[in-house]
Amino acid sequence: MRLSVSRSILLSLAIICCVATAAGAQTQFAPGSLTFMPPPAAADTTEQPSLNLSMPAFQVTNRPCEGCPPRRVWRSLFQTTWVNVFYGLTNLMRGHDTAKITPKTWWHNMKSGWEWDLNDFTTNQFGHPYQGNNYYTAGRSNGLSFWEAGALAAFGSATWEYFGETNDASLNDFINTTLGGIALGEMFHRTAWLIRDTQKTGKSRMWNEIFATAIDPMSGVNRFTTGDAGRVMPKPADMVPSQLGMFGTAGALWHGDENGGFSSTNVDPYMEVDLRYGDFKTAQRIPYDAFVVRLGFGGGAGLSETRVRGRVIGTGVNNENVQMAVAQGFSYNNNAAYQFGSQSFDFIAGFTGSLSSTLSMTAAVGGGVTVLGAVNTDVIEVPDEPASGEHSEIPTSRDYDYGPGSNAAAAFNLLHRGRPLFRAEYELHHLHIIDGTRANYLLQRFRMDVNIPLRGRLGVGASGDYLSRYTFYQAGTKSHLRFPEVRVFLSWSVQ
Repeated sequence: MRLSVSRSILLSLAIICCVATAAGAQTQFAPGSLTFMPPPAAADTTEQPSLNLSMPAFQVTNRPCEGCPPRRVWRSLFQTTWVNVFYGLTNLMRGHDTAKITPKTWWHNMKSGWEWDLNDFTTNQFGHPYQGNNYYTAGRSNGLSFWEAGALAAFGSATWEYFGETNDASLNDFINTTLGGIALGEMFHRTAWLIRDTQKTGKSRMWNEIFATAIDPMSGVNRFTTGDAGRVMPKPADMVPSQLGMFGTAGALWHGDENGGFSSTNVDPYMEVDLRYGDFKTAQRIPYDAFVVRLGFGGGAGLSETRVRGRVIGTGVNNENVQMAVAQGFSYNNNAAYQFGSQSFDFIAGFTGSLSSTLSMTAAVGGGVTVLGAVNTDVIEVPDEPASGEHSEIPTSRDYDYGPGSNAAAAFNLLHRGRPLFRAEYELHHLHIIDGTRANYLLQRFRMDVNIPLRGRLGVGASGDYLSRYTFYQAGTKSHLRFPEVRVFLSWSVQ
């Protein structure tokens, strides 16, 4: 699969707009708290919409709840197959030889087994997870549970690898598409529900539905075809978060060089948004009823960072001041300093406490396994040319390496009336490379942010970021690169 960088950027801009809308238009917050207040119900729910958004569709009866999508397993499988057809036709129209599939190429792929493909970093680490998100949300929008939709993402990924391209099935694509698709898919699915106001009618309702469709296309298509896009009904209870919070910054970013200094005076604009959905302190109901997202733009790249951490299993102890959770992680970093992406699972212990009537703190420590990670390298190994001309479109080298590993992290936040004052974060990632340069990577990242509230939601601040990268090559040599960053910013918080 090949997706243009422009598609990724457009998608990211849509997410930013979604976050702003979710924090402002749809959600009401009690002053000085993080308590979510559902939007008020329409005064007259019998009012008919001035625009008919529904299409002549089949009768829907098998709903788990009044506002839930109907459960349709076979339709979700059918739509997942059509997602593959759509991507295949798109590649064919763009002239990619890998899209010229036949029964002969299908049989060849089934006989050949798995390979590690050589597509560019953005395609493999963001494009494939986004495609997996389409499979996943096809399931969620047809009434499947988190776990059932995850299995559907694996089905869509496997059928694409064997039957969607002439290339041999790619193991790294299967892992990234499945696990990344689950993380991005559940995040997009819930974010789109923040946009929708199912109590509205008329033009405002239509634009809500259209905008939510841009965030979660599969759910949007199903809502329009079933008539749900124009039907007045309550939101599904599972799609109403217990809390919401957003912290956004925009300003200037200075990248250091690989030796830890600032030999260049180039300054890049940047923007970053942190979204918190749900409350990790509350008892868990279902997977991803609490998650955090970080989106970064600029700094020498379009989409420079995407990070998702979703609670899959969790509980609170000690009167809920201590929380224990197993979280799924998705990471994508692509900037002037380094490239890093991973799919992971972590055990996290979180702590919360009040320091005074206005000051509070949160802290978390955790660690786990990286199922598959990718990191850029300075050494490029050139593999043998493919034996068949069928694969001539694949590049003959790749400037990043793949491998499993482990990770650890810690974070501390100091807040004033729920607004960030100080933040410190530490990450450690170990990757044992099994495809690419024979080496072990040890990546460490330390970051500190200071934010000074000015007036209302506006603030000003600065942050420093330091990445240390050790590479221990199998041949016995090693290298050490250091990349510092400094930011100054204006901030906007919604709590």
